[in-house]
Amino acid sequence: MIEELLWLILAVILVTLVINRFTANRNLPPGPFPFPIIGNAHKLAADSRHLDLMELEKQYGKVFRLYLGSKLVVVASGASAIKEVLVTKSAEFAGRPSLYSSEIFSEGKAIGFVDYSPEWRLHRKVAASAIKTYNTGKVKEFGIRDEFDLLLKRVRSRNGRPHEITKDIRLAVMNVICALVFGSRYELDDPEFTKFMEINDTITSMVSAGSVVDVFPWLGFIPFKSIQNLKEKCSERNEIISKIYRQHVDAWRVDNPQDLTDTLLKTKKQAEDEDSSIKGFLTDQHLIMTMSEVFLAGMETTASTLCWALMYLIHNPVAQQRLHQELDQVIGSDRLPELEDKKNLPYLEATITETLRLSSIGPLSVPHKSTVDTTLQGYSIPKGTTVLTNLWSLHHDPEIWDDPDAFRPERFLDEEGNFVPPKADRFLPFSAGRRVCLGESLARIELFLVLARLLHSFKFENPTSCDLPSLEPVTGLVLMPRPFNVCALKRHAV
Repeated sequence: MIEELLWLILAVILVTLVINRFTANRNLPPGPFPFPIIGNAHKLAADSRHLDLMELEKQYGKVFRLYLGSKLVVVASGASAIKEVLVTKSAEFAGRPSLYSSEIFSEGKAIGFVDYSPEWRLHRKVAASAIKTYNTGKVKEFGIRDEFDLLLKRVRSRNGRPHEITKDIRLAVMNVICALVFGSRYELDDPEFTKFMEINDTITSMVSAGSVVDVFPWLGFIPFKSIQNLKEKCSERNEIISKIYRQHVDAWRVDNPQDLTDTLLKTKKQAEDEDSSIKGFLTDQHLIMTMSEVFLAGMETTASTLCWALMYLIHNPVAQQRLHQELDQVIGSDRLPELEDKKNLPYLEATITETLRLSSIGPLSVPHKSTVDTTLQGYSIPKGTTVLTNLWSLHHDPEIWDDPDAFRPERFLDEEGNFVPPKADRFLPFSAGRRVCLGESLARIELFLVLARLLHSFKFENPTSCDLPSLEPVTGLVLMPRPFNVCALKRHAV
Protein backbone atom coordinates (compact mmCIF):
# COMPACT_ATOMS: atom_id res chain seq x y z
CA MET A 1 0.00 0.00 0.00
CA ILE A 2 2.82 2.41 0.91
CA GLU A 3 4.66 1.59 -2.35
CA GLU A 4 1.55 2.33 -4.43
CA LEU A 5 1.08 5.60 -2.57
CA LEU A 6 4.68 6.62 -3.26
CA TRP A 7 4.27 5.87 -6.97
CA LEU A 8 1.08 7.97 -7.00
CA ILE A 9 2.87 10.89 -5.31
CA LEU A 10 5.75 10.61 -7.79
CA ALA A 11 3.33 10.60 -10.72
CA VAL A 12 1.57 13.71 -9.39
CA ILE A 13 4.93 15.48 -8.97
CA LEU A 14 5.99 14.57 -12.53
CA VAL A 15 2.70 15.76 -14.03
CA THR A 16 2.93 18.99 -12.02
CA LEU A 17 6.49 19.57 -13.25
CA VAL A 18 5.44 18.96 -16.85
CA ILE A 19 2.49 21.35 -16.55
CA ASN A 20 4.64 24.02 -14.92
CA ARG A 21 7.40 23.55 -17.51
CA PHE A 22 5.12 23.95 -20.49
CA THR A 23 2.84 26.68 -19.13
CA ALA A 24 5.34 28.84 -17.23
CA ASN A 25 4.93 31.76 -19.60
CA ARG A 26 1.23 32.59 -19.69
CA ASN A 27 1.64 34.83 -22.73
CA LEU A 28 2.94 32.09 -25.02
CA PRO A 29 0.79 31.35 -28.07
CA PRO A 30 -1.92 28.75 -27.52
CA GLY A 31 -1.46 25.17 -28.64
CA PRO A 32 -2.18 21.51 -27.90
CA PHE A 33 -1.06 20.12 -24.55
CA PRO A 34 2.31 18.36 -24.88
CA PHE A 35 2.85 14.74 -23.88
CA PRO A 36 5.61 13.94 -21.41
CA ILE A 37 9.02 13.38 -23.03
CA ILE A 38 7.92 13.70 -26.70
CA GLY A 39 5.93 16.92 -26.35
CA ASN A 40 4.00 17.33 -29.63
CA ALA A 41 6.62 15.66 -31.82
CA HIS A 42 3.95 13.41 -33.34
CA LYS A 43 2.33 16.50 -34.91
CA LEU A 44 5.45 17.09 -37.03
CA ALA A 45 6.32 13.48 -37.82
CA ALA A 46 4.15 12.89 -40.91
CA ASP A 47 5.06 13.86 -44.47
CA SER A 48 1.82 15.86 -44.50
CA ARG A 49 2.98 17.99 -41.56
CA HIS A 50 2.20 21.24 -43.42
CA LEU A 51 -1.41 20.08 -43.82
CA ASP A 52 -1.60 18.87 -40.22
CA LEU A 53 -0.40 22.28 -39.06
CA MET A 54 -3.16 23.92 -41.12
CA GLU A 55 -5.69 21.88 -39.16
CA LEU A 56 -4.14 23.05 -35.87
CA GLU A 57 -4.27 26.60 -37.23
CA LYS A 58 -8.06 26.30 -37.52
CA GLN A 59 -8.22 25.43 -33.83
CA TYR A 60 -5.55 27.69 -32.32
CA GLY A 61 -5.19 30.60 -34.73
CA LYS A 62 -2.50 32.00 -37.04
CA VAL A 63 0.17 31.76 -34.32
CA PHE A 64 0.36 28.68 -32.10
CA ARG A 65 2.96 26.66 -30.23
CA LEU A 66 4.13 23.07 -30.11
CA TYR A 67 6.91 21.27 -28.29
CA LEU A 68 9.52 18.99 -29.84
CA GLY A 69 10.47 17.11 -26.74
CA SER A 70 11.06 20.04 -24.41
CA LYS A 71 11.93 22.52 -27.21
CA LEU A 72 9.42 25.29 -27.81
CA VAL A 73 8.32 25.60 -31.44
CA VAL A 74 6.07 28.40 -32.67
CA VAL A 75 4.21 28.09 -35.97
CA ALA A 76 3.36 31.28 -37.89
CA SER A 77 0.63 31.21 -40.54
CA GLY A 78 -1.18 33.95 -42.39
CA ALA A 79 0.21 37.02 -44.14
CA SER A 80 0.52 39.26 -41.09
CA ALA A 81 2.34 36.80 -38.82
CA ILE A 82 4.68 35.52 -41.53
CA LYS A 83 5.55 39.07 -42.60
CA GLU A 84 6.38 39.92 -38.98
CA VAL A 85 8.76 36.95 -38.76
CA LEU A 86 10.47 37.32 -42.14
CA VAL A 87 10.41 41.07 -42.77
CA THR A 88 9.28 43.36 -39.95
CA LYS A 89 11.39 41.60 -37.30
CA SER A 90 13.78 39.90 -39.68
CA ALA A 91 16.84 40.25 -37.43
CA GLU A 92 14.95 39.02 -34.36
CA PHE A 93 13.97 35.82 -36.15
CA ALA A 94 17.09 35.38 -38.32
CA GLY A 95 18.59 32.53 -36.30
CA ARG A 96 18.63 28.84 -37.14
CA PRO A 97 18.00 26.10 -34.56
CA SER A 98 20.77 23.56 -34.07
CA LEU A 99 19.61 20.24 -35.52
CA TYR A 100 21.81 17.16 -35.45
CA SER A 101 21.12 16.09 -39.04
CA SER A 102 21.55 19.64 -40.39
CA GLU A 103 24.89 19.95 -38.57
CA ILE A 104 26.11 16.82 -40.35
CA PHE A 105 25.05 18.25 -43.70
CA SER A 106 26.40 21.77 -43.16
CA GLU A 107 29.38 21.14 -40.84
CA GLY A 108 28.49 24.51 -39.32
CA LYS A 109 29.35 26.36 -42.54
CA ALA A 110 26.26 26.29 -44.78
CA ILE A 111 24.56 29.66 -45.32
CA GLY A 112 21.10 28.12 -45.25
CA PHE A 113 21.50 26.18 -42.01
CA VAL A 114 23.94 27.96 -39.68
CA ASP A 115 22.91 30.41 -36.98
CA TYR A 116 22.87 34.19 -37.35
CA SER A 117 26.30 35.68 -36.61
CA PRO A 118 28.92 38.13 -37.97
CA GLU A 119 30.60 35.20 -39.72
CA TRP A 120 27.31 34.22 -41.35
CA ARG A 121 26.67 37.80 -42.52
CA LEU A 122 30.11 37.96 -44.15
CA HIS A 123 29.65 34.54 -45.76
CA ARG A 124 26.25 35.50 -47.16
CA LYS A 125 27.56 38.86 -48.40
CA VAL A 126 30.37 37.16 -50.33
CA ALA A 127 28.01 34.53 -51.78
CA ALA A 128 25.35 37.11 -52.72
CA SER A 129 27.96 39.26 -54.45
CA ALA A 130 29.23 36.27 -56.44
CA ILE A 131 25.75 35.13 -57.48
CA LYS A 132 24.86 38.62 -58.73
CA THR A 133 27.46 38.03 -61.45
CA TYR A 134 24.96 35.68 -63.07
CA ASN A 135 22.41 38.31 -63.99
CA THR A 136 20.41 38.48 -67.19
CA GLY A 137 23.41 39.55 -69.19
CA LYS A 138 25.31 36.37 -68.33
CA VAL A 139 22.69 33.93 -69.64
CA LYS A 140 24.12 33.73 -73.19
CA GLU A 141 27.71 33.66 -71.97
CA PHE A 142 27.27 30.63 -69.76
CA GLY A 143 25.28 28.59 -72.24
CA ILE A 144 22.10 28.23 -70.22
CA ARG A 145 20.00 28.43 -73.37
CA ASP A 146 22.22 25.90 -75.13
CA GLU A 147 21.58 23.40 -72.35
CA PHE A 148 17.85 23.90 -72.65
CA ASP A 149 18.07 23.45 -76.42
CA LEU A 150 19.67 20.05 -75.76
CA LEU A 151 16.66 19.28 -73.55
CA LEU A 152 14.36 20.03 -76.50
CA LYS A 153 16.46 17.74 -78.68
CA ARG A 154 16.20 14.85 -76.18
CA VAL A 155 12.44 15.29 -75.84
CA ARG A 156 12.01 15.55 -79.63
CA SER A 157 13.90 12.28 -80.11
CA ARG A 158 11.07 10.43 -78.31
CA ASN A 159 8.80 11.10 -81.30
CA GLY A 160 5.74 11.54 -79.11
CA ARG A 161 6.14 8.18 -77.37
CA PRO A 162 5.35 8.03 -73.63
CA HIS A 163 8.44 8.69 -71.53
CA GLU A 164 9.36 9.92 -68.06
CA ILE A 165 10.26 13.54 -68.70
CA THR A 166 11.35 14.22 -65.11
CA LYS A 167 14.77 12.66 -65.79
CA ASP A 168 15.33 14.88 -68.84
CA ILE A 169 14.39 18.00 -66.90
CA ARG A 170 16.59 17.10 -63.93
CA LEU A 171 19.57 16.53 -66.22
CA ALA A 172 19.06 19.89 -67.95
CA VAL A 173 18.73 21.78 -64.68
CA MET A 174 21.67 19.94 -63.17
CA ASN A 175 23.87 20.80 -66.13
CA VAL A 176 22.93 24.47 -65.90
CA ILE A 177 23.86 24.47 -62.21
CA CYS A 178 27.05 22.52 -62.90
CA ALA A 179 28.03 24.95 -65.68
CA LEU A 180 27.42 27.94 -63.44
CA VAL A 181 29.05 26.53 -60.30
CA PHE A 182 31.68 24.09 -61.55
CA GLY A 183 32.20 24.97 -65.21
CA SER A 184 31.31 21.43 -66.33
CA ARG A 185 28.37 19.36 -67.59
CA TYR A 186 27.21 15.73 -67.80
CA GLU A 187 25.42 13.32 -70.12
CA LEU A 188 22.45 11.24 -68.97
CA ASP A 189 24.48 7.99 -69.05
CA ASP A 190 27.56 9.46 -67.32
CA PRO A 191 28.39 7.31 -64.26
CA GLU A 192 29.54 10.40 -62.34
CA PHE A 193 26.15 12.02 -63.05
CA THR A 194 24.41 8.91 -61.71
CA LYS A 195 26.59 8.91 -58.59
CA PHE A 196 26.14 12.63 -58.02
CA MET A 197 22.35 12.33 -58.30
CA GLU A 198 22.28 9.33 -55.97
CA ILE A 199 24.31 11.22 -53.36
CA ASN A 200 22.14 14.31 -53.80
CA ASP A 201 18.85 12.37 -53.50
CA THR A 202 20.02 10.51 -50.40
CA ILE A 203 21.19 13.66 -48.61
CA THR A 204 18.04 15.64 -49.40
CA SER A 205 15.71 12.87 -48.28
CA MET A 206 17.60 12.33 -45.02
CA VAL A 207 17.96 16.02 -44.13
CA SER A 208 14.29 16.66 -44.86
CA ALA A 209 13.13 13.62 -42.88
CA GLY A 210 15.24 14.64 -39.89
CA SER A 211 16.22 12.28 -37.13
CA VAL A 212 15.04 11.35 -33.67
CA VAL A 213 18.34 12.86 -32.52
CA ASP A 214 17.10 16.26 -33.74
CA VAL A 215 14.40 16.05 -31.05
CA PHE A 216 16.47 14.24 -28.43
CA PRO A 217 20.13 15.29 -28.88
CA TRP A 218 21.21 13.13 -25.95
CA LEU A 219 20.62 10.10 -28.21
CA GLY A 220 23.53 11.19 -30.39
CA PHE A 221 25.78 8.49 -28.97
CA ILE A 222 23.61 5.77 -30.58
CA PRO A 223 24.97 4.72 -34.03
CA PHE A 224 21.69 5.03 -35.93
CA LYS A 225 22.02 3.56 -39.42
CA SER A 226 20.35 6.60 -41.02
CA ILE A 227 22.81 8.96 -39.34
CA GLN A 228 25.79 6.86 -40.40
CA ASN A 229 24.48 6.77 -43.97
CA LEU A 230 24.03 10.55 -43.98
CA LYS A 231 27.61 11.02 -42.76
CA GLU A 232 28.91 8.71 -45.50
CA LYS A 233 27.00 10.50 -48.27
CA CYS A 234 28.09 13.94 -47.04
CA SER A 235 31.67 12.69 -47.00
CA GLU A 236 31.33 11.48 -50.61
CA ARG A 237 29.82 14.82 -51.59
CA ASN A 238 32.67 16.71 -49.91
CA GLU A 239 35.23 14.59 -51.72
CA ILE A 240 33.74 15.37 -55.16
CA ILE A 241 33.22 19.09 -54.58
CA SER A 242 36.54 19.58 -52.76
CA LYS A 243 38.34 18.14 -55.78
CA ILE A 244 36.59 20.63 -58.08
CA TYR A 245 37.33 23.48 -55.67
CA ARG A 246 41.04 22.62 -55.51
CA GLN A 247 41.17 22.64 -59.32
CA HIS A 248 39.74 26.18 -59.29
CA VAL A 249 42.21 27.32 -56.64
CA ASP A 250 45.10 25.92 -58.69
CA ALA A 251 43.79 27.60 -61.87
CA TRP A 252 43.26 30.92 -59.97
CA ARG A 253 41.14 32.77 -62.54
CA VAL A 254 40.02 35.58 -60.21
CA ASP A 255 40.90 38.21 -62.83
CA ASN A 256 38.71 36.47 -65.41
CA PRO A 257 36.16 34.27 -63.59
CA GLN A 258 34.69 31.45 -65.64
CA ASP A 259 32.04 30.25 -63.18
CA LEU A 260 30.58 30.82 -59.71
CA THR A 261 33.46 29.09 -57.93
CA ASP A 262 35.98 31.43 -59.55
CA THR A 263 33.77 34.35 -58.57
CA LEU A 264 33.49 33.14 -54.98
CA LEU A 265 37.28 33.11 -54.79
CA LYS A 266 37.38 36.59 -56.32
CA THR A 267 34.78 38.14 -53.97
CA LYS A 268 36.41 36.52 -50.95
CA LYS A 269 39.77 38.02 -51.95
CA GLN A 270 38.19 41.45 -52.56
CA ALA A 271 36.48 41.40 -49.16
CA GLU A 272 39.75 40.49 -47.43
CA ASP A 273 41.67 43.15 -49.38
CA GLU A 274 39.13 45.78 -48.30
CA ASP A 275 39.21 44.73 -44.64
CA SER A 276 42.23 42.74 -43.47
CA SER A 277 40.55 42.04 -40.11
CA ILE A 278 38.20 39.50 -41.72
CA LYS A 279 40.99 37.28 -43.03
CA GLY A 280 40.47 33.79 -41.73
CA PHE A 281 36.71 34.25 -41.22
CA LEU A 282 35.90 32.44 -44.44
CA THR A 283 37.78 29.18 -44.90
CA ASP A 284 38.00 26.96 -47.96
CA GLN A 285 35.35 24.79 -46.35
CA HIS A 286 32.92 27.73 -46.26
CA LEU A 287 33.21 28.18 -50.03
CA ILE A 288 33.03 24.43 -50.67
CA MET A 289 29.80 24.33 -48.67
CA THR A 290 28.42 27.27 -50.68
CA MET A 291 29.12 25.35 -53.90
CA SER A 292 27.24 22.40 -52.44
CA GLU A 293 24.31 24.53 -51.28
CA VAL A 294 23.86 26.30 -54.62
CA PHE A 295 23.88 22.96 -56.41
CA LEU A 296 21.48 21.29 -53.98
CA ALA A 297 18.99 24.16 -53.73
CA GLY A 298 19.11 25.08 -57.41
CA MET A 299 18.70 21.50 -58.51
CA GLU A 300 15.74 20.44 -56.39
CA THR A 301 13.65 23.60 -56.45
CA THR A 302 13.86 24.43 -60.15
CA ALA A 303 13.50 20.87 -61.46
CA SER A 304 10.54 20.14 -59.16
CA THR A 305 8.74 23.37 -60.08
CA LEU A 306 9.11 22.67 -63.81
CA CYS A 307 7.75 19.15 -63.39
CA TRP A 308 4.80 20.48 -61.37
CA ALA A 309 4.06 23.01 -64.14
CA LEU A 310 3.90 20.29 -66.81
CA MET A 311 1.78 18.09 -64.58
CA TYR A 312 -0.72 20.89 -63.90
CA LEU A 313 -0.94 21.61 -67.64
CA ILE A 314 -1.63 17.94 -68.41
CA HIS A 315 -4.45 18.13 -65.87
CA ASN A 316 -5.63 21.44 -67.36
CA PRO A 317 -5.46 21.19 -71.20
CA VAL A 318 -7.45 24.41 -71.68
CA ALA A 319 -4.71 26.37 -69.89
CA GLN A 320 -2.08 24.65 -72.04
CA GLN A 321 -4.02 25.54 -75.20
CA ARG A 322 -4.13 29.19 -74.14
CA LEU A 323 -0.36 29.14 -73.59
CA HIS A 324 0.16 27.71 -77.09
CA GLN A 325 -1.99 30.45 -78.56
CA GLU A 326 -0.05 33.16 -76.72
CA LEU A 327 3.32 31.72 -77.75
CA ASP A 328 2.25 31.38 -81.40
CA GLN A 329 0.95 34.94 -81.47
CA VAL A 330 4.03 36.52 -79.83
CA ILE A 331 6.88 34.22 -80.94
CA GLY A 332 5.65 32.64 -84.15
CA SER A 333 6.94 29.35 -85.52
CA ASP A 334 10.39 30.27 -86.82
CA ARG A 335 12.26 31.03 -83.58
CA LEU A 336 12.43 30.04 -79.90
CA PRO A 337 11.36 32.27 -77.00
CA GLU A 338 14.06 34.48 -75.47
CA LEU A 339 14.23 36.04 -72.04
CA GLU A 340 13.41 39.41 -73.64
CA ASP A 341 9.99 38.01 -74.63
CA LYS A 342 8.94 37.60 -71.02
CA LYS A 343 7.13 40.97 -70.80
CA ASN A 344 4.99 40.02 -73.80
CA LEU A 345 3.89 36.62 -72.43
CA PRO A 346 1.61 37.50 -69.49
CA TYR A 347 -0.28 34.19 -69.41
CA LEU A 348 2.98 32.24 -69.24
CA GLU A 349 4.14 34.52 -66.42
CA ALA A 350 0.82 33.92 -64.65
CA THR A 351 1.19 30.15 -65.17
CA ILE A 352 4.65 30.11 -63.56
CA THR A 353 3.39 32.22 -60.66
CA GLU A 354 0.38 29.95 -60.14
CA THR A 355 2.64 26.89 -60.24
CA LEU A 356 4.87 28.38 -57.53
CA ARG A 357 1.80 29.17 -55.41
CA LEU A 358 -0.10 25.93 -55.82
CA SER A 359 2.88 23.57 -55.49
CA SER A 360 4.51 25.52 -52.61
CA ILE A 361 7.43 23.12 -52.82
CA GLY A 362 9.03 24.51 -49.65
CA PRO A 363 5.88 24.35 -47.51
CA LEU A 364 7.48 25.16 -44.14
CA SER A 365 10.68 26.80 -45.37
CA VAL A 366 13.82 26.20 -43.28
CA PRO A 367 13.14 26.70 -39.53
CA HIS A 368 14.00 30.08 -38.03
CA LYS A 369 15.03 30.83 -34.45
CA SER A 370 14.47 33.90 -32.31
CA THR A 371 17.77 35.64 -31.55
CA VAL A 372 16.34 37.68 -28.64
CA ASP A 373 13.29 37.73 -26.38
CA THR A 374 10.63 39.22 -28.62
CA THR A 375 6.93 39.11 -29.51
CA LEU A 376 4.89 37.82 -32.43
CA GLN A 377 1.36 39.08 -32.98
CA GLY A 378 1.29 40.10 -29.31
CA TYR A 379 2.51 36.76 -27.93
CA SER A 380 5.78 36.39 -26.03
CA ILE A 381 8.51 34.52 -27.90
CA PRO A 382 11.51 33.65 -25.71
CA LYS A 383 15.04 33.81 -27.12
CA GLY A 384 16.04 30.53 -28.77
CA THR A 385 12.51 29.55 -29.84
CA THR A 386 12.25 27.62 -33.10
CA VAL A 387 9.82 29.34 -35.49
CA LEU A 388 8.18 27.65 -38.50
CA THR A 389 6.55 29.72 -41.24
CA ASN A 390 3.79 27.73 -42.92
CA LEU A 391 4.09 29.03 -46.48
CA TRP A 392 1.74 26.30 -47.68
CA SER A 393 -0.97 27.76 -45.46
CA LEU A 394 -0.24 31.26 -46.78
CA HIS A 395 -0.46 30.12 -50.41
CA HIS A 396 -3.66 28.11 -49.81
CA ASP A 397 -5.47 30.52 -47.51
CA PRO A 398 -9.12 30.87 -48.67
CA GLU A 399 -9.19 34.35 -47.10
CA ILE A 400 -6.54 35.42 -49.66
CA TRP A 401 -7.11 33.13 -52.66
CA ASP A 402 -10.43 32.24 -54.28
CA ASP A 403 -10.67 28.47 -54.72
CA PRO A 404 -7.08 28.06 -53.42
CA ASP A 405 -6.64 24.40 -54.39
CA ALA A 406 -7.51 25.01 -58.07
CA PHE A 407 -4.96 25.73 -60.82
CA ARG A 408 -6.05 29.13 -62.13
CA PRO A 409 -3.37 31.28 -63.78
CA GLU A 410 -6.08 33.84 -64.55
CA ARG A 411 -6.00 34.99 -60.93
CA PHE A 412 -2.79 36.89 -61.82
CA LEU A 413 -4.25 38.71 -64.85
CA ASP A 414 -6.29 41.89 -64.98
CA GLU A 415 -9.36 42.40 -67.16
CA GLU A 416 -7.16 43.34 -70.13
CA GLY A 417 -5.02 40.24 -69.81
CA ASN A 418 -1.97 41.95 -68.30
CA PHE A 419 0.08 40.14 -65.69
CA VAL A 420 -0.55 41.42 -62.15
CA PRO A 421 2.16 40.35 -59.68
CA PRO A 422 0.78 39.06 -56.37
CA LYS A 423 1.21 41.20 -53.28
CA ALA A 424 4.60 40.55 -51.70
CA ASP A 425 3.26 39.58 -48.26
CA ARG A 426 0.89 36.99 -49.78
CA PHE A 427 3.30 35.21 -52.11
CA LEU A 428 6.64 34.03 -50.75
CA PRO A 429 7.90 30.99 -52.71
CA PHE A 430 11.49 32.16 -52.16
CA SER A 431 10.89 33.35 -48.58
CA ALA A 432 11.86 36.94 -47.66
CA GLY A 433 14.02 39.08 -45.42
CA ARG A 434 17.53 38.21 -44.25
CA ARG A 435 17.07 34.55 -45.16
CA VAL A 436 15.59 35.05 -48.63
CA CYS A 437 16.74 32.56 -51.27
CA LEU A 438 19.96 33.77 -52.90
CA GLY A 439 19.19 32.00 -56.17
CA GLU A 440 15.76 33.50 -56.83
CA SER A 441 16.78 35.52 -59.91
CA LEU A 442 18.53 32.55 -61.54
CA ALA A 443 15.60 30.24 -60.73
CA ARG A 444 13.13 32.62 -62.38
CA ILE A 445 15.28 32.78 -65.54
CA GLU A 446 15.45 29.00 -65.73
CA LEU A 447 11.72 28.54 -65.10
CA PHE A 448 10.78 30.97 -67.85
CA LEU A 449 13.23 29.74 -70.51
CA VAL A 450 12.58 26.02 -69.98
CA LEU A 451 8.81 26.26 -69.81
CA ALA A 452 8.54 28.75 -72.68
CA ARG A 453 10.70 26.63 -74.97
CA LEU A 454 9.06 23.32 -74.05
CA LEU A 455 5.56 24.69 -74.60
CA HIS A 456 6.54 26.45 -77.81
CA SER A 457 7.92 23.18 -79.21
CA PHE A 458 5.51 20.57 -77.82
CA LYS A 459 2.00 19.78 -76.77
CA PHE A 460 2.04 17.62 -73.65
CA GLU A 461 -0.60 14.92 -73.27
CA ASN A 462 -1.27 12.10 -70.88
CA PRO A 463 -0.54 8.69 -72.50
CA THR A 464 -3.63 7.00 -73.90
CA SER A 465 -5.42 4.61 -71.53
CA CYS A 466 -3.39 5.87 -68.55
CA ASP A 467 -4.75 7.61 -65.49
CA LEU A 468 -3.77 11.24 -65.07
CA PRO A 469 -0.59 11.57 -62.98
CA SER A 470 -1.09 11.81 -59.24
CA LEU A 471 -0.94 15.26 -57.67
CA GLU A 472 0.17 13.76 -54.36
CA PRO A 473 3.75 14.94 -53.75
CA VAL A 474 6.80 13.01 -52.68
CA THR A 475 8.16 14.70 -49.58
CA GLY A 476 11.87 15.45 -49.61
CA LEU A 477 13.83 18.64 -49.12
CA VAL A 478 11.00 20.04 -51.27
CA LEU A 479 7.60 18.68 -52.33
CA MET A 480 8.42 16.84 -55.54
CA PRO A 481 5.90 15.46 -58.04
CA ARG A 482 5.85 11.73 -58.42
CA PRO A 483 7.58 10.47 -61.61
CA PHE A 484 5.11 10.51 -64.49
CA ASN A 485 5.02 9.60 -68.17
CA VAL A 486 4.02 12.08 -70.84
CA CYS A 487 3.64 12.23 -74.61
CA ALA A 488 5.37 15.28 -76.09
CA LEU A 489 3.81 15.97 -79.50
CA LYS A 490 5.81 18.24 -81.83
CA ARG A 491 4.36 21.67 -82.57
CA HIS A 492 7.23 23.56 -84.24
CA ALA A 493 10.46 22.32 -85.78
CA VAL A 494 12.82 24.97 -84.34
